[in-house]
Amino acid sequence: MNKYDIAVRAVRDRRRADLDAGRLVWQTAIADNDRLYAAFTAYQAEMIKNAKGEKNALAAARTKLKTEITAAKLDRKTLEPPCRCKLCGDTGIADGKYCKCVIRAVIQADKANLSLPITDFDEAERTAPPAIKKAYAAAREYIAEPSAKPFFTLVGNAGTGKTVLAAATATALMQKGMSAVTVTAFDLVRRALDYHTQFSIENYTDRFTPMLDCDVLVIDDLGKENMLKNVTLEYLYAVVNERWLNKKNTVITSNLAPDAIIARYGEAITSRLLDKNLSRNFMIKGKNARLN
Repeated sequence: MNKYDIAVRAVRDRRRADLDAGRLVWQTAIADNDRLYAAFTAYQAEMIKNAKGEKNALAAARTKLKTEITAAKLDRKTLEPPCRCKLCGDTGIADGKYCKCVIRAVIQADKANLSLPITDFDEAERTAPPAIKKAYAAAREYIAEPSAKPFFTLVGNAGTGKTVLAAATATALMQKGMSAVTVTAFDLVRRALDYHTQFSIENYTDRFTPMLDCDVLVIDDLGKENMLKNVTLEYLYAVVNERWLNKKNTVITSNLAPDAIIARYGEAITSRLLDKNLSRNFMIKGKNARLN
């Protein structure tokens, strides 16, 4: 059983536990409250008559039961807990696939999936270097409507605050309930190499697939990674292409100008990263604030 199936089982177990808790509250209530018990048994009797097609007073019995439930100060949400995930109804599966709640649980369970720190957006914007202030305004638009153009590419010199903005953007989207993976470009290549050679790794942990599955992926410092034969370009393309095809939110930071990106990665990758129909591309001009 893979970790996604384990998470599905956990979702279903949690749902059963919620329902059992509701039933326990109800059973305790009717055992301790004679008026409620009488109203409930009368309602059941009228339900049976109705099912048999006999004359009944089901409507009146239902009203009486509701009155006693209210008098007993019982909350319907406690008695009949709503599903925690509306997408899958707490089954863990939506549209024949693992539900987003399952993917989010799996991703968030592995702390290694957040290489960048959790960063408060407002505080990051307040302390940001002047050169990147306009990029924060663009990021706010991206956060407000992430599906409009799912790719967000920040290009500029080192020390201009791109990484902090990327981390803050991911944090803000996580606060909206989206699952996120944040990696450096170096880490992406390491994950790809591990995946590529997993047959030789004992107790292999798959950290490549979460980069495809998550709602938000941040790749920081693209251009600083090692160029490994049969790994870097091939797996970077796999990640970018998969997310481009499925229009999944992807934030990229890089010190490379667009012409340097295409020279390093080729047209196939670059055209997806900088696709004007799906990407918000922002050039940051400024000096290295860490050296000033």
